[in-house]
Amino acid sequence: MKDPEIKFKVNDLPGMLRGLPGGVLYYKDLGTVSYSDAYNLQLELFDLINESSHHGIILLLEHPPVITLGSNRSISNLISTAGELEACGIELVQSTRGGDITIHAPGQIVCYPVINLAYFKKDLTAYVSMLEEVIIEVLKFFGVKGKRVEKHRGVYVDRFKIASIGLKVKKWVSLHGFSLNVSVDPGLFSHIISCGLREYPQISLNELPGSNIPLDDVKEQIIKKFEKIFKIPLINIGT
Repeated sequence: MKDPEIKFKVNDLPGMLRGLPGGVLYYKDLGTVSYSDAYNLQLELFDLINESSHHGIILLLEHPPVITLGSNRSISNLISTAGELEACGIELVQSTRGGDITIHAPGQIVCYPVINLAYFKKDLTAYVSMLEEVIIEVLKFFGVKGKRVEKHRGVYVDRFKIASIGLKVKKWVSLHGFSLNVSVDPGLFSHIISCGLREYPQISLNELPGSNIPLDDVKEQIIKKFEKIFKIPLINIGT
């Protein structure tokens, strides 16, 4: 049975946002939400933001185990069969985002900024760079040096990938976003060649030496770094 509190948040969030003033970015921590529920919520928010003066909203959440295929995917990067995934309780979904194959799971913070880039900068390359900078600044706060890798989206630590980015932008309103591994079960990544990058296997923040960081602390820093990089206040909706 679906958690009624989560169901309430997902169903009521667009209406809550509609009744609030524009001019700022809002955010909401939704807890754990299925991939399909989160995507349908983004579509509702997209319509609202596209038709109003709202700058947008940042959604923070976790997904139950799900492998998503982006528009640039190669099925050869899926290692396990559909039957094997089902036996492990892992959903397989075709996504509308860009990028290749990735996995979402508990212990990974998923960030979906549904924002109108017309209020910031109509430049997709710049937007990706700003998202990467948010992640790099979050990692820096926790004493970890994140970096970009030429020709590859996302953020890396040494020879590992710690955060992935996959987007879709329509009418300059963004959908999808990024995921940051904090304490993901490393065995889950064995089902795919994540992002098609054999040379950059996935790693979680808390796999790094000396790291034992609560998920909520990382979420707090994501919001603070969004405010810094996007130069706009973020307000927690519904509080």
